[in-house]
Amino acid sequence: MKKKRTEIKISLLLCVLFTLSAGIAQENRAATILEQLKNPSKDYILAVSHRGDWRYAPENSLQAVQRCIDLGVDIVELDFRLTKDGHLVAMHDVSVDRTTDGKGLVSELSLAEIKKLRLKNACGVRHSRQQVPTLEEVMLLVKGKIMVNLDKIENLWVREAYAVLKKTNTVDHAIFKGNDDITVMEEKYGSLMDSIIYMPKLWPENSEVRVYRDRYEQTINPFYYETLFDSEGAETFAMIDDLRKDGDGFLAIALWDDLCAGRTDEVALLEGPEKAWGWLVEKGATGIMTDRPEELLAYLKSKGLRNSKL
Repeated sequence: MKKKRTEIKISLLLCVLFTLSAGIAQENRAATILEQLKNPSKDYILAVSHRGDWRYAPENSLQAVQRCIDLGVDIVELDFRLTKDGHLVAMHDVSVDRTTDGKGLVSELSLAEIKKLRLKNACGVRHSRQQVPTLEEVMLLVKGKIMVNLDKIENLWVREAYAVLKKTNTVDHAIFKGNDDITVMEEKYGSLMDSIIYMPKLWPENSEVRVYRDRYEQTINPFYYETLFDSEGAETFAMIDDLRKDGDGFLAIALWDDLCAGRTDEVALLEGPEKAWGWLVEKGATGIMTDRPEELLAYLKSKGLRNSKL
């Protein structure tokens, strides 16, 4: 009997140790993702989910984010806008009309008013039980687990977002981005640009896009760029070689045709992933933003493209 009790105690202790080690591993995952972001590799392609997994739960919702965490996504791209009373909430559009059961501009509604609304699902069905989350709620959910790509913040609400990140101790969990020149960003935010992770957008419509990148390289020296190209003839597509030579990461956006020369999620599903995601990786992408996170992860794993050396 004594021997049996001892064996039970050892089993319980092992279970506790396993649980603690699993928890520590999860808490360290965001730090590992950041290191992967800083050290882009052809052997580990970062999976970035657009607006959370919005086919599984309402876009920009906490449940859509949790789904990404559960799947093993590295970065979740979410949109944020400022309410009338100064709170950042997860919302893509300027109004709440499309994604909630309410109406009105985000900028003309208070947080309390927005919290009374309920999100719709991807088909526009009303009566969800889920509320519009704040940036603070999102960052508390992702803390230690995943990184967040902040969209719509651009050069509008960087200070407000940074204050939330400081409060939640998640400054190193968030990626700011935009396509304004570094002179514009430094004039508006000064030394704050040295305190945040900033990913410039290389867009075809940027005038003198090579000069634009050179200015960033000479100042804050980013380690990752979001690169859009409507065709293989785009100047931004030609710049991919420069990014690779400099050891900078290249985030491809596989959402619709003019963002990735037609190598979209849809092509991956209809014609096979090699025609889309595989092509982007071949051309130098070290991260892919997708509306199909589960399928993208399965493909990357099958090709040995999730092998981190960190």
